[in-house]
Amino acid sequence: MKQSQLGWALFAEQMKWAAWFFGIMIMLTIGITIANHWGVLDNLDVSNTTSNVFLLIIGLLYSYGFLDYYFKLGISRKKFFKASLFASVLLSVILAFAMSLMIGLFETLVPAFGFTVPWSDLLSSGGILSFLKSIADYSVSHFLYLLIGWFMGLGFYRFRWKIGLLFILLSFPFFGISALLQDQDDIAHTINFFTSNSHIISMGPYAIFFIMIAILIICNYRLTKNVPIRL
Repeated sequence: MKQSQLGWALFAEQMKWAAWFFGIMIMLTIGITIANHWGVLDNLDVSNTTSNVFLLIIGLLYSYGFLDYYFKLGISRKKFFKASLFASVLLSVILAFAMSLMIGLFETLVPAFGFTVPWSDLLSSGGILSFLKSIADYSVSHFLYLLIGWFMGLGFYRFRWKIGLLFILLSFPFFGISALLQDQDDIAHTINFFTSNSHIISMGPYAIFFIMIAILIICNYRLTKNVPIRL
C-alpha cells in the first residue's frame, strides 16, 4: 500500500467515527437549546472542549488500534507515521470547518424557530473573519490534542502502564498551556507582558501552539520509530 493510500484510508476510517460524533453533538445541542428555552439550563459558552476530547481519544487509538494493524500488514513504522500525520492534519481541519459550520447554522436557524441560542458569544456576529478565525482556532487546537493523545498512547504501548502514567504527567503542561492560550483575556495579559504590539498579541498564541505541536511531532516520531510491535 502506498503512503498516500494509507493516509486516505486512515482519514476515511476516522471520518466514520467523526460522523457519529457530529450526530451526537447535533442532538446534544438541540437538547441544550430546548432546555435553555424552558429555563432548565442557563446560557452556555461555546467551546471546543468536546471535540478536543474526541481528537484526544483518536490519538490514543493510533498505537493500540492502527499501528498494530497496519504493521502486521507489512507497513513500515516510518510510512505509518507520515500517513497518520497527514490524516491527523486533514481530520483536524475538516472537523474544525464542520464545527464552525454547525455553530453558524444553529445561530441562524434557532432564532427562526423562536428559540434563543444557548451561548452568548455569537460566531455569526463577527462575519466571515470570525468564521475563518474559528476554523483556524479549532484546527490548531484539534491537531494539538490529537498529538497529545498519540503521545500518551505511545507511552503506554511501548513502556506499559507504569511508565505510561509518566507520559500523562508529561502531557499536563501541554493541556495547561493550551487552556491558557484559549482564554483570550489571559492571552492578551501574557503577551502584553512581553510586548505592546497588537499584531504580536494576535499571532503570539498561534506561535506557542506551533512550538508545542513541533515538540510533540518530534517526540511521537522518535517513539514510533523505536516502538516494539506486540505480535
